[in-house]
Amino acid sequence: MIPRRESALLKISNENRVKLQALGFAVAGVLGVAIVDRLSMNLVHSGNDNFGLPFLLGVVFFVLSALFLYVLLRRTALVAEDALVKLSKYQQKEKENLQLFNFALDNSADAIYWFTFDTRFFYVNDAACKMLGYSKEELLQMKLSDIDSDYNKNTEKFLEQIKQKQFICFESRQTRKDGSTLPVSVSTNYFRNGEKEFICAFGRDITEQKERRRIITAQNMALKNSLQDKEVLIKEIHHRVKNNLEVISSLLQMQSRRETNSEVKDALSKSQSRIYAIALVHEMLYQNSDLATINMRSHLEQLSSAMIDLYAQNKKISVCLEADDLFLSMDYAVLVALIVHELFLNAIKHAFINTDTGVIDIFIKNGAEGSIVFGVNDNGIGINRDKVSTSTSLGCQLINTITECQLNGEIETDSENGFKCAITFIPKQKGKA
Repeated sequence: MIPRRESALLKISNENRVKLQALGFAVAGVLGVAIVDRLSMNLVHSGNDNFGLPFLLGVVFFVLSALFLYVLLRRTALVAEDALVKLSKYQQKEKENLQLFNFALDNSADAIYWFTFDTRFFYVNDAACKMLGYSKEELLQMKLSDIDSDYNKNTEKFLEQIKQKQFICFESRQTRKDGSTLPVSVSTNYFRNGEKEFICAFGRDITEQKERRRIITAQNMALKNSLQDKEVLIKEIHHRVKNNLEVISSLLQMQSRRETNSEVKDALSKSQSRIYAIALVHEMLYQNSDLATINMRSHLEQLSSAMIDLYAQNKKISVCLEADDLFLSMDYAVLVALIVHELFLNAIKHAFINTDTGVIDIFIKNGAEGSIVFGVNDNGIGINRDKVSTSTSLGCQLINTITECQLNGEIETDSENGFKCAITFIPKQKGKA
């Protein structure tokens, strides 16, 4: 089909040519008649009876008119022929464009259907027919409500909403010819052609997407349930480990009651409190919602409180805890707790020999470049700085071994005002050696 604008221009051009040709022929005829009439009148007035000359002039005029008319008609025929050739080319080009357009529409992955404001189908592509199971002829005789019952509800309001917003996307369920339904993602556009209003809708079958979404949701639910089961199991394991450690601690306590040797009793008591420091980590893990890390502030508060009750019953020792908001993994929490236990126990037993009062500071905080600094500081009688590294006691050996071999840290001591021991280490990130 020739474009509307070009067709109109071609029509106007042809009409102008016809008018000019008709006007030219009319002017030539009028001038010819006028000239012949004038010559005849002059001959009559002059008394000349020779009419051969006017006759000859008339014949010449009509011959010239015939030639002129032939030229005009020939020109008109050429113009018409040229117009037909152009029209044919335009039609061929338009036909090719229309074929490409129809091919693109029919082979679109989305169903395309246009409908008027009375919801009757105006155009459908092959994808729509394939998706719904109808032929084009059948769909063009149907209304939108025949494939989507939801359009019976507030149809006018919905169409006006599309008209106002120009573009709307939504999900719907459409009915196939065999009565089955399918989920469809629909995007609609409003457009106007003269006095007619249309809605152009693009529909896509999302059955597979829905199924994949359902499978993923089911898998996520299964993973969530599995994770919850594992969390329960891990908590149960920590709970049982803590109970087993308490059993060991009780056995050590029973053994301590049977012993008469004070050194053995003291060693058993220290071992019992060390086991408590480890058991406390497992207790906090199964009580917390986070099974991966331990709140060190809470852990050291409970540990120091238990040790005061166990070893400082006859002394007035106050404990000051200075702790940043630090969370460590179970491995690091156990190691830190054991070192703090040994330092705290040493301060209770040896720092306040000549007095019943004292202050013990426990600190754990963030250091430079991702390090952690923790330790114990007391205001007691102090101790030789080298004793911590050279002492053969089990407590000192534990501190040195854990710091150097397991934490890869450094020990700093200060004996000017009481005794202070600080350990600095950098926690390894998970997954790195």
